[in-house]
Amino acid sequence: MRTSGSIKEVYSALFVDFDNIYTRLAEQDPQYAYLFATDPQRWLRWLEFHALRMLHGDGVRRRILKRCCYLNPQIFQEFRPHFVRTAFSVTDCPPLTKQGKTSADIHLVIDALDALSHPTYFDEFIILSGDADFTPLLIRLREHARKTLILSVGFTSPAYAAASAWRIREDMFIGEALRDQEVEQPVAKVVKPAEDDIDEMARRGAQLVREYMQKQPKPVPLAVLAYMVRKELGLDQDWMGEGKFMPFLERMNLTEFTHSQQVPGYLYDPIRHEPPREDENIVAFRNKYPEMFEFAQRVHRKTDHPVLMPEHFIGLLHCIADELEENEFSLTQTSRNVRDRCSSKGLPVARSHVNWLLVGIARGGYKYGQLHRENVKEMAKAAIKNAHDMLMLGNWHLTREEEYMLMSWLYPKCAGQQEEGSSGDCCIDEDAER
Repeated sequence: MRTSGSIKEVYSALFVDFDNIYTRLAEQDPQYAYLFATDPQRWLRWLEFHALRMLHGDGVRRRILKRCCYLNPQIFQEFRPHFVRTAFSVTDCPPLTKQGKTSADIHLVIDALDALSHPTYFDEFIILSGDADFTPLLIRLREHARKTLILSVGFTSPAYAAASAWRIREDMFIGEALRDQEVEQPVAKVVKPAEDDIDEMARRGAQLVREYMQKQPKPVPLAVLAYMVRKELGLDQDWMGEGKFMPFLERMNLTEFTHSQQVPGYLYDPIRHEPPREDENIVAFRNKYPEMFEFAQRVHRKTDHPVLMPEHFIGLLHCIADELEENEFSLTQTSRNVRDRCSSKGLPVARSHVNWLLVGIARGGYKYGQLHRENVKEMAKAAIKNAHDMLMLGNWHLTREEEYMLMSWLYPKCAGQQEEGSSGDCCIDEDAER
């Protein structure tokens, strides 16, 4: 890490397996793939700021000095100029076999290993690819004390994810780096509220929180607290210029309360409340559905699938449908609004759960906004199909009993229909490869 003036700089090398990312994005929505391919400058700017504080601390900026892209010119030649204009070194990797296999992976590995001895010491390596064949490369880079970031779209091998220092979340990349920037709009100059106005709003917020916390018998999830404060004060997503809820919460100066980072994050009174330990919803899930809980944990370890009780999944699906009846789909905004709807109904659903399910439903074949009314049953079918496909990719060939357990977990009505012999209308295709 270098210092430029008072700012520390992280030097990064970026390697893009274009075919891998583009084709997987296209499976979800061709528009995502098109945005990725035609305007790399946008997501490149986003990468320059992503996870900096988590990986390197405060007061750091990322400089992506080496930019390499590997693509098949027989299929993706039209996108090559967009990367050239963004200062990428583009390596053409035409097919070498009848099956269409290219040399992109070996070119990427060679270039990354060469970069280890480059006169410029690269502090971190960013690899945009979900190809688990790069796992040995990540391990080698770690042995040389370099941080690694990966972006994978779709199923990610647990070994591949574990070998990296940071995994760029697929839903965040789509929502923040791609979709939310798809149209250039004239942006009005944002005027931050006066400090006195912010202080007054923070004072009102502190009063609300104190009154609310006095009535609570146990720690309160931060998502629930944020929803209540925004609703009562009429605030927008900017939080009076603070950007997020946590800085605004800190401005309230609620020194009598303690913030716990136990997932999904809580505020509690150390005098009246027991500190949050294991998520009570996880405990309730284990106690109510012990066999299903063990199955859900296995699925989570294999695919990162959210571990929620069946009734919470159903509630989440209905919140998604209700939101899309009122507003158009936009991953970032939709996930935020759905999270707020869940909080208002007392559902223990974090925004990461919403993001995961929204992406999974789309990957399972459901098209948001295409039906006269959003169909919860069709969403459930897509969610089940996506989970099933991810497990198959992870070499977990479900037994018939496990398929039934998967359906019972994600949408009990599906399992009930199958039990009644309804030909599996809401279930996994019986002809699916096992």
